[in-house]
Amino acid sequence: MSGFLKILIVFLVSSIKFLIAPALSFGMGLNFVQTWLSTTAGGIVGVVVFFFLSKWILQLYSKYFFYYFHLFRLKLYKTLNISVPKFIPARRFTRRNRMIIKIVKKFGMAGIVILTPVLLSIPLGTFIAARYYSTNRFLLVYLSGSVLFWSLFMSSAISFF
Repeated sequence: MSGFLKILIVFLVSSIKFLIAPALSFGMGLNFVQTWLSTTAGGIVGVVVFFFLSKWILQLYSKYFFYYFHLFRLKLYKTLNISVPKFIPARRFTRRNRMIIKIVKKFGMAGIVILTPVLLSIPLGTFIAARYYSTNRFLLVYLSGSVLFWSLFMSSAISFF
C-alpha cells in the first residue's frame, strides 16, 4: 500500500472516529510527523464539515419538521374528535436526551470541547456543541484546538510506547 493511501485512510478515520486514528497510523507504519499531521488535518476537517452540517440540519428541522409534527398532531386531534389542547405538550425525555442534557449541564462548553475528539465522536460532539453553543463565535476554533491538542498528545503517547 502506498504512503499516500495510508495517510488518506488515517485522514478519513480521524475525521469520524478520532480515538483510533493514531494507533491505526502507527500500525500502518507511518512516522510521528505523518501521524500527527494526518490525524490533525482529518480531525479539523471533520469538525468543520460536521459543524456546518449540524447547523444546516438544525435550521432545516426548526424551519420545516418542528411545525410539521405539531401540525400533524393537531390534525390527529381533530380527526379523533378530541379537544385540541391550548398548549403543546412538553417533550418526553428519553434516556439519550437525559444523557445529553446531563453532559451539557455538568461539563458545559469547555467539557464538550475537550471530550469531543476522544470520548464523544467528532460528529456527535460537534452536533451537541452546535446545538447548545452555536452563539459562541469561537466554538469552531475551540473544537479545532481540542483536536490539535489531542492529536499531539495521543501521537506522542503512542510513539513513546
